[in-house]
Amino acid sequence: MKFFHERDLEKKYSKENLYVKACYMHHLLDFFRETRVDINDMELVFKEFLELKVIIKYIDNDDNIINFQKEVNEIFQLIRENKHEFYEDLKGMYLLNSEKNDIENKKNGINS
Repeated sequence: MKFFHERDLEKKYSKENLYVKACYMHHLLDFFRETRVDINDMELVFKEFLELKVIIKYIDNDDNIINFQKEVNEIFQLIRENKHEFYEDLKGMYLLNSEKNDIENKKNGINS
């Protein structure tokens, strides 16, 4: 997170933390794919993501505490507000190979 935060500071839009948000979003999408919890329980996924996968704050070289809770909350809220579209995208992007094979077999009239 230090790297992405530093990249944001180099840019004129540093207050937006766009690199940081992109990094969190990338990790969150991977977590939806990899987690063993029910992805339809979005709040549980968010909770597990925060507990297991991400660092929300760190101390920089000047001993300042850098906290990204606001950015993470913004991402979670955006996903909540666009839940239907989010799950539609996940279905297309993150189907497991076995699910893809099942869909292909159904198209071809093959029972598994």
